[in-house]
Amino acid sequence: MSDPGARIALIAVPEPLDGRLRSALREAGFDVRIVDSAGDCLHLVSAGELDGVVSGYDLPDLDGVRLLRSIRVSHPALPFLLAADGGSELTANEAIAAGVNGYVPASVDPKAVLVRLRNSLHREEPWFVDEHQRRYRHLIEIAPVPINLFDDTGESIWCNDAALDLLGLDSRNELVGRSIFEFIHPDDQDLARSELEDVIDRKESVGPTHMRLRRADGEMRHVQVSTAVGRFLGADIGQAVVIDVTLLREIQQALRNERQFVEEALDALQDVFYVVDTNGILLRWNEAATETTGYDDAELASMDVTALFSEHDTPRILESIATTLDEGADTVEATLVTKGGRRRPYEFRSRRLDSEGTDDPQVVGIGRDISQQKERKRQLKALEQWLRHNIRNEVNIIRGTAENIRQGRADDVDESVRRIERTADHLLEQADRERQIVEILTRPPDPVPVDLADLIDRRVADLRERYPSVDIEVTRTDPVVVSAIPDIASAVDELVENAIAYTDSEAPTIWVATVDDGDRGLVRVADDGPGIPTIERNALRFDREIDQLHHGSGLGLLFVYWVTRLSGGDVTISENDAGGSTVTLSLPTDAGG
Repeated sequence: MSDPGARIALIAVPEPLDGRLRSALREAGFDVRIVDSAGDCLHLVSAGELDGVVSGYDLPDLDGVRLLRSIRVSHPALPFLLAADGGSELTANEAIAAGVNGYVPASVDPKAVLVRLRNSLHREEPWFVDEHQRRYRHLIEIAPVPINLFDDTGESIWCNDAALDLLGLDSRNELVGRSIFEFIHPDDQDLARSELEDVIDRKESVGPTHMRLRRADGEMRHVQVSTAVGRFLGADIGQAVVIDVTLLREIQQALRNERQFVEEALDALQDVFYVVDTNGILLRWNEAATETTGYDDAELASMDVTALFSEHDTPRILESIATTLDEGADTVEATLVTKGGRRRPYEFRSRRLDSEGTDDPQVVGIGRDISQQKERKRQLKALEQWLRHNIRNEVNIIRGTAENIRQGRADDVDESVRRIERTADHLLEQADRERQIVEILTRPPDPVPVDLADLIDRRVADLRERYPSVDIEVTRTDPVVVSAIPDIASAVDELVENAIAYTDSEAPTIWVATVDDGDRGLVRVADDGPGIPTIERNALRFDREIDQLHHGSGLGLLFVYWVTRLSGGDVTISENDAGGSTVTLSLPTDAGG
């Protein structure tokens, strides 16, 4: 009896059987396929292009028993004969346990192989196929998750299509016979080997364990691997169920990045950010909160928000929280008390926050230090008061002088007219200075890097040209770059011109210097005049009331004061050895310079 057209693969059949068997099979009407490797054989089996296999034991990529086990997972009834060249009893036992249809020596008569093949082709179902194995095989094949079976060395026996998709392989023959460690990230291989020992040697299931797999195209995938011990065709195997969590990891990383971005953005705020519950318990805050209050995170976490305010303001804070919860938003001003006892006026703008997953609403808000705002309001009010007194005084001079002229009481009419003109000019100068001061107070410009030595050289050159009779000497020019608002040049001019205006010398001398004082850059302007009167120095003191008995005669020093303060510096006035005054502007050095 012949089996015309039956497709039989011959792979690494040892001599002298190989040549004789080819001829015998062809004469019997079989379609003989010569296969070069176990991988190629598996490919043909998977494609349904083989009706039987005759294989040697020593194959190019794996041994014949392993090839048999791989085929038996998905094709338990496919006839498989193993031809051994000097095989051992152990190999024979392994082959029989794996479900071989025949184990023959290389010296066997080819006719005996034909008989075995025919019997296997005509057998309805092999003795070793039972319902349990059929269900097991079906479960693996249809499973939507990748499943890989491997032996005690880590070599793959078989895998389902989902595993091929995960690894980026086109067919099972690209995986079967290869070590699973070829696809595991080098940093995770020790962990994988340890789990292999647990499964095969200790018969313990492991996982799910996070690992990284490297696909055939080089792409990295994050997976969770659960591995259990199994027994298949007489040998212990590992059964790895793999869940691709790459997308989940990417989403988690994106969420972590988003949270980090939000936290960094909140921490970058100069204003205090906070979240409190309905009872005023702090739930969240930014770095500005810890820096401002002086309390660390652990301390803030255990505090009621009212503990950060003066006793006088506590009821207002609680009322603001209640208003926010009832009406959705509120704004309140209160005095924040730091851990060190420092008191700072703050404005708090809050809104009601209804978060998913929480039963109670929360209050989220921003607290802004309004110390400078309040101080500027006070200074503008004082400036207004100061101007009112000075303008009234100047106007009284003009009116009184004009009245003297009108009534003929002026001894020198021309001089009286010149006095009116001088006073009027002074009023105009005051108005210009007042405008400049109000502008920088209401819209403070940002400090910029300023090369002090270069600035002094340019300003002195211009002032010498404008005042040729004045001896303006530059005594020191340390190279130092400071941070100051752009009006600093006008402030330097004001100091020199003020010294010229109030000198009692026909040939005054003014000394200018720039000094590098470490973290500060100094501008010193000294003169040999009568010195700056105490009443003028008091003009810089806005913490006292201004009346007719003590007020300055001009706004020049006030302008210099505010330019320096808005640059982050200080102004000091002292007497010098020449009998005049020395005004020193101390400015912060520029970190970038």
